[in-house]
Amino acid sequence: MTEHRVKKRSFNISMFNIKISPKESHEDFTELYSNLIKSLHNENIAINTRGEKWMELRTQFSIEDNKVLYGKLTYYTMLDGADWYNRRTKMIETVELDEDLYPNAKEIEYYFIPETHRFCFINKTNGIAMSQIEIFLREALPKLIVDNKEVLVNQELTSDVIERIINAPKLFRLEVGISYSNNDLSDEFEELFDDELRDSQVQNLNMIAKSFKSDTIKIEKSKLLKAALKLSQSNGYAEATIQNEEGKKENVATVNYPRKELVLSSEGNEHKDVYNKVMNLFRNG
Repeated sequence: MTEHRVKKRSFNISMFNIKISPKESHEDFTELYSNLIKSLHNENIAINTRGEKWMELRTQFSIEDNKVLYGKLTYYTMLDGADWYNRRTKMIETVELDEDLYPNAKEIEYYFIPETHRFCFINKTNGIAMSQIEIFLREALPKLIVDNKEVLVNQELTSDVIERIINAPKLFRLEVGISYSNNDLSDEFEELFDDELRDSQVQNLNMIAKSFKSDTIKIEKSKLLKAALKLSQSNGYAEATIQNEEGKKENVATVNYPRKELVLSSEGNEHKDVYNKVMNLFRNG
């Protein structure tokens, strides 16, 4: 009898935090997030992300009552039939193109977890940049939301860059842009600060802190700045001017440091293992 061997698979995922606001206490937000991403596929929305490049969710599947929505995100070229050069005739011509066929298609696997409102995708070096996926989500999702709601899309950023700013020998300037979270925080003061944003109906908050001349911002003594910086990991961005370990000034932008998480899986179980990984990282928001 031939033994069937399960093929092991490991991969890194990056994530976007998708937030619908405002959040009403009576609403089932898990269902709202699930319906949002299902509509993104069902309504066949394609977004022009750069030049002649377009993106859409080509396929979508689900498990256990939409606990995970997953499939293929496709990136392709949309060509214009005008001004094609014919090398044989040496003429510039207009050609008739099949309106349903597009060249240079590339794909990555995506996984959406409604309970944590995280849109995850497998990192691949195939020419689909995270910035292009971000443009796709930021432009496509607002087309599907009801009038009294807004949708925000933020990269999940690595905690290492946040800690590097906090622990820098000197911090000369700090700019933070944040929006309130969907209650997936652990630090008490972060929760208090987050609640203040939500209760006062502040959707976005931007703050800039500068030190006196060559002095350093003492971020460890400011609960406000530290909480805002930590909130930015999942809910915004931060830019800082620091003195680095070599004693030189350095500008650090957190958006250049997307969070990556290793998933250990087996072929056919990727969606389940991504779900378990993400649920362990973020409590239900």
